[in-house]
Amino acid sequence: MKNIYLFDVDGTLTPPRMPMDKAFEKFFDGFAGSNKVVLISGSDYKKIQEQVPQDILNKCDGVYGCSGAEYFENDVLVHRKEHKFPGKLLELCKSFIAQSSYDLRCGTHIEERPGMLNISAVGRDANAEQRKAYHAWDMEHQERIAFVDLINKSGLPYEASAGGEISIDIVPQGWNKSVVKNEVLSKYPEARLTFFGDKIAPNGNDLPLAEALNDTSGKHTSVAVESYEETWGYLKANVVHPKARVA
Repeated sequence: MKNIYLFDVDGTLTPPRMPMDKAFEKFFDGFAGSNKVVLISGSDYKKIQEQVPQDILNKCDGVYGCSGAEYFENDVLVHRKEHKFPGKLLELCKSFIAQSSYDLRCGTHIEERPGMLNISAVGRDANAEQRKAYHAWDMEHQERIAFVDLINKSGLPYEASAGGEISIDIVPQGWNKSVVKNEVLSKYPEARLTFFGDKIAPNGNDLPLAEALNDTSGKHTSVAVESYEETWGYLKANVVHPKARVA
């Protein structure tokens, strides 16, 4: 039975919105060259390229961006789903940003991606220090979770989840990371899937895929991590054979 390893990117393979650590990059380059690997990110492909070296992306069996709305193989777009988001939803998002009690605004607060809206009160232009500050504040005040709950109970045909340190992902209902399970299994019906994500907790954007893998077959599993260091440690302890040539 073929083992296929699925990975979120931000916070799972890299520090949030930062390039892959050089030592881990060397290890993961070997891992991707020796195993079937698929990446699944809430970010679009261009942002994934900013974090994961192209050599590694080319070794992956496939790369899903925008929570599965776009799919690349060997740097070539295979398919992409587009969606026009209604004005009512956009107004809700603008209201969330305007009413946020977090004072700092850094720019790029609503980003439209293929099949997805990415929303951030502090703004995607925030630097690493500003992101960490907002994340710490949000952990205490639960601002993002409150807005996720509002969207999910709005009656609109959309679902929201927390992504990364500072943002909220909004997609049409069913357009979440769980779609990747059936797409991968359509190519490899007998495969055993293992998914690594840092947002598997309730309201996290990795949760739908983790829940989809918890099926009656008992073959598939998910691994909750909080950093690329945890991912690295798990792979070395549980996956990589001692004689495998993975640095």
